[in-house]
Amino acid sequence: MYNRRKFLKIVLDPPNFEPGSWVGAGNVVYDYFDKKFIMAVRFRKGPPARGYATGIFTSKNGEDFELKKEITKEELTDFTGKKVYSIEGVQVLRDPLTSLYYLYVSIDDGDGWETILLTSRNLVDWDFKGTVLERGLTFDSNEARDIVVGIVDGTYFMLYKAGSRLKVNTALAVSSDGIRWRKLGVPTIEGEEQPEYFQLSGTIFPSTRGPLFIGLARRYVVNGCGIAKHFEAYIIDYKNMDLENVFRVRWKPLSEYEMPTHPTHGYSSIVYDPLKNRFLIYLETLDPKYTKEVGWRTQVDRWILYEVPLPPSYRLQL
Repeated sequence: MYNRRKFLKIVLDPPNFEPGSWVGAGNVVYDYFDKKFIMAVRFRKGPPARGYATGIFTSKNGEDFELKKEITKEELTDFTGKKVYSIEGVQVLRDPLTSLYYLYVSIDDGDGWETILLTSRNLVDWDFKGTVLERGLTFDSNEARDIVVGIVDGTYFMLYKAGSRLKVNTALAVSSDGIRWRKLGVPTIEGEEQPEYFQLSGTIFPSTRGPLFIGLARRYVVNGCGIAKHFEAYIIDYKNMDLENVFRVRWKPLSEYEMPTHPTHGYSSIVYDPLKNRFLIYLETLDPKYTKEVGWRTQVDRWILYEVPLPPSYRLQL
């Protein structure tokens, strides 16, 4: 996947090109029911606006997207009954049992971050289902957000950003329905404790050895902003609470829309395109033209797309 990738295009520009304006922090899935791509992203402007809305899009080809619905933080305030100051990581999928669309949204309520769930039958009209990931344990006392969620063998698996006042790690949770989640804790990496700052963002795939994460790993903080420089893959050994590393390489930018020194903000999503037999890799990248300084108040992020063409003889079965 890494060696065969080719830069394809910009999917979305930020709301503006002023410092602190971003788009991304979401995911893309292929809906096998309706044969279309569905994308969720977070829109952000510099303070005081911050993450002000999430956008839901559809596409016939995975490249050109049409906005179906924008949900603002003011609407989320009405949904939840408490003030929402900012939105960050979002994830969309379709529940195979009910056919409902699930939209997970990370919200800042002023005391910290948690994750809520909205559901819909048409991607336009959304209902508030409740808070699915609350902060409060030792390892996620301040943040329980920016999830990566996938369904493998009928089980929902979630990797999420678990933050306390002292460190940020990737925690693991499981669910039978995507609504009621059981936190398993912070897994080790090859039997060793995670670094003090470690966050995974990408996609969970099925594999012959169980759930397989592929995506970016945030390991660096620059002026308060998490940055990823590596593309990595892990087998999620949820029974032994361990992440087995199967691949790690430094991400080499192939486009003019990625800073050579700090190419990505760390948010990514990977989807298999059955229509053209390829993988599509979406990244939130720091734009080198408009980013004057790396940092959560100053950088400018785009949502861009790479493709990975596959040989005709290879077709992924999902």
